[in-house]
Amino acid sequence: MKDDGFRGRFDPATRLADLRGEGKNNAADDEDIVEAEPDSDTEAFSVISADRQQKLMVEFRFKDGNAKARAYSYCVGIDYNPSEGIKLDFGEQEVKLYGRNLESLFAGLVSQRVAVVREMDRLHAEATVPEKETVVTRIEMNDPDKP
Repeated sequence: MKDDGFRGRFDPATRLADLRGEGKNNAADDEDIVEAEPDSDTEAFSVISADRQQKLMVEFRFKDGNAKARAYSYCVGIDYNPSEGIKLDFGEQEVKLYGRNLESLFAGLVSQRVAVVREMDRLHAEATVPEKETVVTRIEMNDPDKP
């Protein structure tokens, strides 16, 4: 007896095939797909939808064009203080995020749904991003190889 009748869109294998474009192309499923890239130059971070698998890594993009990614599996703690920002503890390495309205970014990081965090120049952010939007103005990473 085949179990194909029991496989639905929530079956992990079916979802993976759909993501790769190997499954049936259903217009309703296309609406659920959320890109892992910020939609515009003013978006501070991107979040994948709740019905998709969690991200394995979070990518930090710096103003100078450099980027670094860290595995969520190594993140042992995330602290949020509105006056100080967000601190991610990756064991030997610590990542600090500074900016404004970071509550939604914190929630996304805690649920491992953030794919990309993008740093933005403070003056550019003040000029182009509405005041209620999340903005990351500085990303700091300590180098575990340096004393």
